[in-house]
Amino acid sequence: MQKKSPLKYSFKVNSSYLSVTVSGHFSLSEAKIMYTNALEYLLENDLSKLFFNVVKVTGEITTMDRYYFGEFAAFESLKYMGKGLKGIAVSMCGEEPIIDPRRFGEIVARNRGLNLKVTTDKNESLQFLGVE
Repeated sequence: MQKKSPLKYSFKVNSSYLSVTVSGHFSLSEAKIMYTNALEYLLENDLSKLFFNVVKVTGEITTMDRYYFGEFAAFESLKYMGKGLKGIAVSMCGEEPIIDPRRFGEIVARNRGLNLKVTTDKNESLQFLGVE
């Protein structure tokens, strides 16, 4: 059995937004920690736009994982807005099947108030955030 590399991520501030490059094998618990760390970084650096590049993420994401992550991302974002985060726009760009062709997780998060775009097109992702 092949060893699965843990989810890794790095932060980079690009003018007015935080870019998070993610790689490794998907884990719901690790993805939640990563998202919270990104929100903390936004709060500390007075940013409100968050871009995730998940092109190098591997593994299988179940429908329930998508549901739980979408719900978590929305509620965690609201929690951080209560801590002083000035609004939030999140965009996630990757390739199918990591990016769900039906965008189920996006629908879950948007239905709970998160301004989120999930796409396979990096330009579309950055346009959504209003950045270049």
